[in-house]
Amino acid sequence: MSAIEIAALFAFCDLHASRWRAHPVVAGFTSRPMYYDRHGFPLPGDGDVPPTLVCARLLEHDRDYQHVARDELPDGSLLSTVWLGLDHAHGDGPPLIFETMRFAAAPASEWHGALDFPEIYGAPDETTKRLRYTTEEEALAAHHEIVRRFRVRLGH
Repeated sequence: MSAIEIAALFAFCDLHASRWRAHPVVAGFTSRPMYYDRHGFPLPGDGDVPPTLVCARLLEHDRDYQHVARDELPDGSLLSTVWLGLDHAHGDGPPLIFETMRFAAAPASEWHGALDFPEIYGAPDETTKRLRYTTEEEALAAHHEIVRRFRVRLGH
């Protein structure tokens, strides 16, 4: 990797890491936005349409925008990583706008709840039902690591 590529990467990472810190905290409440696009930028309102509805429109009308990664695991279950839009950190730390969950193989019309999968931030034998992330890059990297660990665990 050249020095220019490294500098560009650091500038990109700094932009993503610092953008959420720009919003002040007043009397214990953050004034920062609660809705973000896939790039981590706050969703603006559109005239009389508040950011809540802008986010809802993205979620409703563009499934490709919502889906970050989806893999069928060796046991037939599905590992899914999606953009949530709503900050699930609720103002406590960086916005958590991506989520990975694992679901049982079932017809799309049935809901069977989330299944455990390997926890990538804890001990090797720990499991979790969901992981949340600030950036799409972090979400994709974690998704691929979970798939890799799952395949190693099942011997595939």
